[in-house]
Parts: sequence; structure tokens; C-alpha cells
Amino acid sequence: MSQKATASTKRSCLDTVFLYYFVSHIPITICLDIQPLLPAGIIPRPLLALNDVLTRQLRDPFMVLGNDGHADLTWFRSLLACELVLQLPFFFYAVWALWVSSPRRHLPLLMYGTHVSTTMAPVLGMLLFGDIDRSCNERMLLASLYAPYLLVPLAIVCVSYSKCASAISAKIKSQ
Repeated sequence: MSQKATASTKRSCLDTVFLYYFVSHIPITICLDIQPLLPAGIIPRPLLALNDVLTRQLRDPFMVLGNDGHADLTWFRSLLACELVLQLPFFFYAVWALWVSSPRRHLPLLMYGTHVSTTMAPVLGMLLFGDIDRSCNERMLLASLYAPYLLVPLAIVCVSYSKCASAISAKIKSQ
């Protein structure tokens, strides 16, 4: 059996979900998520149009470019900077580790999932309960767009914690 066939047959259903999550997150981060960190003048027009859909049509309060008279979003932009500097490089590792079913993937995935879950909690809290001028339907729509970025990392935490705990238990028993 080839290396590719072996890796794909070992990959669990959840690992496949995680793989697609990381593969899709690379272009999302590069093309969309970092836009509020950049001067609008250097963002290509098609990407600005996508940002316009988010901020004007869906009324996403976080993805606004510049200050634009909106509330201080320094806290959110610091999360985007972490996504660019810390998470984006990790996405490439995660894609590789999940693709080859690396047995060493669980601890880094656990750390990633924990980090992202704790950063998404205030984002969803602000969308659902914060002092933003949005209708209940707009809040629910925005929360549904952001929710996968909490739910998938939480699933990563559960799976990775279980794998790490099992490995530690097996090591302790073998001593």
C-alpha cells in the first residue's frame, strides 16, 4: 500500500474535518482576516469587495477597515495579529500533521484548540451580548458565521486531550 493510501486510511473522520478546517483557514486568514490590520490602499479590490459584504451587508462589527467611527477594536485586532503571526504558520504544520496522521500531532493541536477557543469566547460574547447596534437576527447570523471557529477548535481540544491523556497513561503504566 502506498504512503498516501496508508495515511488516508488511518485518518479518522474528525481528523478529516480538522484537515479541511485548517486547509480552508489558510486562504481565509490571508485574504480576509488580516484586512483590518492593513491600510485599505494595499488590499486588492476583489478582497475589499468581500470585506464590504461582511461589514455593510452582514454588518460584521469586527472586520471594519480603519477606525471608521466605530468602537475601539484594538482587542480584536490584537487577536488578528496573533492569528497572522502564531496561527497561520501553525496551519501549515497542522495540514501536514493531519495529512500524514503524525502521531505527534495531538499536543500541538491541543494547544492550538485551547488558544483559539479562549479567543473566540469574547468574540462570540460581544456579538451575542455586547453593546453593538445589531438586531437579534443580525447577531444570530454573525454568531453562526463565527461559531465554527469555536466549535471545531473545541472538538480539537476534546480529541487531542483524550489522545494525550491516553498516551501519558500508557507511558505511566509501562514504567
